[in-house]
Amino acid sequence: MAGAANSEKPVLSLRLLVDKKKNKVVLAEAGKEFVDALFSFLTLPMGTVVRLIEKYQKNHIFAQATMIGCFNNLYKSVLDIDTANFMTEACKDLLLYPRSVMENQRKRLNLNIDDIEILKHYICPKRRVSCDFYSNFSSSRCCNCGELMTKHIHSHSGGVYEEIFVSHKPLFTITDNLIVGFTSISHTLKTLKVSGYSDVDQLHEMHVEVDHEKVLALLQKLFSSDTPLTDVFLKKQRSCVISKVLNMQSLAVSEKSGGAVQSNKVMSVSVFTSKLDKKVLYIESEKDFVDLLFTFLVLPLNSAWKLAGSHLVLGCINNLCESFKSLSSIEGSNVLNNKCMLPWHYSCQQPLLDVCYAEHHNVTGCWPSYTTDVFKPIDPRCDISADTWSYCLSLS
Repeated sequence: MAGAANSEKPVLSLRLLVDKKKNKVVLAEAGKEFVDALFSFLTLPMGTVVRLIEKYQKNHIFAQATMIGCFNNLYKSVLDIDTANFMTEACKDLLLYPRSVMENQRKRLNLNIDDIEILKHYICPKRRVSCDFYSNFSSSRCCNCGELMTKHIHSHSGGVYEEIFVSHKPLFTITDNLIVGFTSISHTLKTLKVSGYSDVDQLHEMHVEVDHEKVLALLQKLFSSDTPLTDVFLKKQRSCVISKVLNMQSLAVSEKSGGAVQSNKVMSVSVFTSKLDKKVLYIESEKDFVDLLFTFLVLPLNSAWKLAGSHLVLGCINNLCESFKSLSSIEGSNVLNNKCMLPWHYSCQQPLLDVCYAEHHNVTGCWPSYTTDVFKPIDPRCDISADTWSYCLSLS
């Protein structure tokens, strides 16, 4: 675990089985803490993934640059747009630092790479008896007096659960391309046989330490390599190969049973193309279409992968998703296998994505320190206007 020199950044131990001749990791053996860190990648919003990878590459100038499709461009667009063009200041923060319904699970990870601040609750500093509302953003204004809601209150959190993503199995086996399974003699022998190692004499055991930076490096390699363990722990740089196959028929909007995608929900855009090669030059649209594009930054990686369909080959994402699905079926867990769920304040007027939204909830906090009150949420996307007060009441 963490050393005495830096207790805030714990270190995990990882056992590697290495082919020294090929300078390649064949297998890794790890406890649940490391596997939880790997599976937490699937819960990160895409905007967070882009921000963390770009931050890692900035701090490691020799790190190979990784572009995640057009997500980097989408994130930079939000960053470059002036705050005045958003409905509120909080709207821009909601996209640059997207919130997730899985934040509480990630907070309890021994190696949590998500740098987003813990969700806080603010109320009006001039709070009156008739104004029992809170916001998660200090840039929100009180719908009663218009003051910034800058008074932080301490809310009571829910119960703490022992497990995060996987159960307390003794050990897990992980292949170089991030296929995760429970450790057993039969599973290990089968994996070695598939990898072409009938003679284990050419394999050597190696113990490595995994810290915060190593987990960030694995997140980057998740998108750009089919051997992330080798690349990170043996410092074997490989070319970034991202291949993609797209089936146009899968893009047709169809009605899904019980889903949010309906055939009668459409958006109109003006598309400008080049007559020479028929390529799209640009699109003009209303704000609803832009809201839809920006919502991509909020989607968890696992959900974005599902919504994209099975026509993409990108690093080891699919292996990690399928591993979690396989382990969940054994343990009866459905943490990541349900329909995509986003926090309630990301709901769109034109919900074309097959997602659902968590319900807003009241919080119990102390104001002043010797009293306990219940506070209702204010939508951070709403600016102060004549009808804001009635809208806030509708959430109660």
